[in-house]
Amino acid sequence: MVECSKTVLDAIELGMDEEKKASDFYADAATKLPEGSGKALFTQLSEFELGHYKALAELKSSLTGNSCYITYESALLEPAGVEGGPVKLDGDVQNTILDILTIGIRNEKKAGQAYRELAAEIEDPNGVAMFEKMAKEEGQHARILEDQLYDVKNRGELVWGD
Repeated sequence: MVECSKTVLDAIELGMDEEKKASDFYADAATKLPEGSGKALFTQLSEFELGHYKALAELKSSLTGNSCYITYESALLEPAGVEGGPVKLDGDVQNTILDILTIGIRNEKKAGQAYRELAAEIEDPNGVAMFEKMAKEEGQHARILEDQLYDVKNRGELVWGD
């Protein structure tokens, strides 16, 4: 077994837990909306966070096996297959979505910071690159959610993909 820092392994396990929670959080948010851009956004975020979970699980397996850091291919979240246009929101649904967006923004920023800190703690170039890419992805998610928050507050609609 390759010697890797217990602290790094602990951080990876924590990251896996948080990514699974994020995936579940967005999957639940998607159930609160009708078909359309809002449901698509939360479904895509759920799948993206599940991808982070799988990448961290692969890394954990590598670190506890005969290898160390893996190569991570970064991706950006983009609207795909979104039909139905903006979703108009009002009353309780709008307040629920505002809460979901606010929590999502906070969690994405927290995850990005955690990945930046992890990247700073390790020396392996693949590990640094992986965590920096994941931090960038979480930052992109936060910006997307901030844009949606603005639209929900000011226009009363989710506008993913338009």
